[in-house]
Amino acid sequence: MNDFRSIAGKFKSDVKFRAEIMLYVGFAINVIYAAIHAVFGITGRSIWSGTMAFYYIILGFVRLYLLRGKRAESIVKQWKKYRISAAVMLALVFALFGIHCITLYMGHTVQYPGYIIYGVAAYTFYALAMAIRNMTKPEPNPLIKASNALYLDAAVISLYLLQSALISAFGEGDQENFRTLMGNIVGAGAFVLICAVSVLMIVKSTREICKK
Repeated sequence: MNDFRSIAGKFKSDVKFRAEIMLYVGFAINVIYAAIHAVFGITGRSIWSGTMAFYYIILGFVRLYLLRGKRAESIVKQWKKYRISAAVMLALVFALFGIHCITLYMGHTVQYPGYIIYGVAAYTFYALAMAIRNMTKPEPNPLIKASNALYLDAAVISLYLLQSALISAFGEGDQENFRTLMGNIVGAGAFVLICAVSVLMIVKSTREICKK
């Protein structure tokens, strides 16, 4: 019990320890999601599930890459890892574009049974709010900053998928035009946001590296 309180206290007070734990948790979630989508992609021959599996695999590898660098003593190495993470996020925009095209133009819709959609919606908005909060807080450690950016990336993708699920669950009548409109609006917003954050991360890390 004392050990648990000690770990809980450290998790609450130690920002670096908390970021490391969250990276492990995020990596585990990415592996689970990737495995689920990979199974659906193979068994159902689904391009959409295959694209989602690819996205979560890459996101998981980036988190693993940051975990390997958490003990790096050189701040320059940390900023380089930060820049590489940003470059991968920028490249993942193409995965987002693929998900967007498959969702809208190949007729794929995200559906959740029963009341599960309410839980998914609550978690998605919570994750997005926390990601924005962490991104706007001052943080000197590049690895923690990169971790926060990855959570924002994942939260934005979740928001995009949620809007499709909500339209499928509560839409009435002919909703194809509305689905396309909302998909394009949310998809464009996600695209611009992820690109902007990634480019700003690359510029900032390059400046910090040049200073050292």
